[in-house]
Amino acid sequence: MTPTASTTITGPAGTLEALVSEPSGEMRNVAVLCHPHPLYGGSMHDGVLQIAASALLEHNIAVVRFNFRGVGRSQGISGRATPDEKSQQAYAPPEVGDLIAVARWARSQYATATPLCVGYSFGAHVLWHALALLSGHKAMLIAPPSAAMDFAARENELDTAIHAVWCQGDDFVNSARFTKDTRISVTELAGGDHFFYGQTEGLADAVASMIA
Repeated sequence: MTPTASTTITGPAGTLEALVSEPSGEMRNVAVLCHPHPLYGGSMHDGVLQIAASALLEHNIAVVRFNFRGVGRSQGISGRATPDEKSQQAYAPPEVGDLIAVARWARSQYATATPLCVGYSFGAHVLWHALALLSGHKAMLIAPPSAAMDFAARENELDTAIHAVWCQGDDFVNSARFTKDTRISVTELAGGDHFFYGQTEGLADAVASMIA
């Protein structure tokens, strides 16, 4: 069984609750996973993220899952920027600051690695807005809800290898937003929905392909 340890990471709105899992084999890298929207019960314990985490661990990638501000035991208020973030006209959504803090922590803990970053649903939205600050990282957008949230083009800002995966039956994804962008490698799975019903193996395979 993969050992998993709980920890806390300092974020811009206070400490963030996190779980760190390390593979049983020789570690190749580390991945930071971002959960779906807390308004709909999203947290680091989400089932889709657990599928992604298992696929990463099988390929000897350590996994850092964390709760955004205001979720679980993470401090702060969900969706609310700190005064410092407001004064700096910081990024929307404010959870971008949480992701950046965790990615930097992961890099400091695993000094030879450039972390992979994976976001599911709202987590993909947060990751998209963080890409300009994650230069050189690989990123995977799982079921990015482009039909409901802002995934505007970020011309000249991206120095990141981006992968995206979703199901054809996912009404929250506007697939044209990503299939027309040559910088993004796309995997569209047959059938399924926003929760990858019937396509959990396809999701695991897509996550594994990002590592190659």
